[in-house]
Amino acid sequence: MLYELASLDVIGEPDPIDVRIRFHSNPPYPLYGQRPEDFPRVHAKPGVPSKHRYRFDDALCLWYPLDPEERRWTSSKGLLDLIEIVRTHLFLEHYWRLTGGEQGGQWLVEDAPHGMPEGGAWRSSRRHKRRTAAGPGPRPPH
Repeated sequence: MLYELASLDVIGEPDPIDVRIRFHSNPPYPLYGQRPEDFPRVHAKPGVPSKHRYRFDDALCLWYPLDPEERRWTSSKGLLDLIEIVRTHLFLEHYWRLTGGEQGGQWLVEDAPHGMPEGGAWRSSRRHKRRTAAGPGPRPPH
């Protein structure tokens, strides 16, 4: 199933952004124990620098797959919640690029782990308390 959002408004971005959300019944990527309907692939602004995208397909890395359910999106939370997570992620990417990107750009909310523990590439930099205008809810994308 594919959802195409034309012209999603994102704070700070000068132009609206087209977003594709694809749900696979048999995903061509690892699920890390999640159900396929809880781990869609989201694409927007292909090729822009970001510290939180999957390298193999440029999909947005919106949450840490090994976090408990309350810290990540699941299909039970609904598509609108996922769209707001995407909107927040795109704002955070934009701000990170504006503040230096890979040369010390600032990610404004808690930074989740990268990589998987069994692969030896795991690290965590959860140094910042989560700050969002919307208040409590699932952790913002990473």
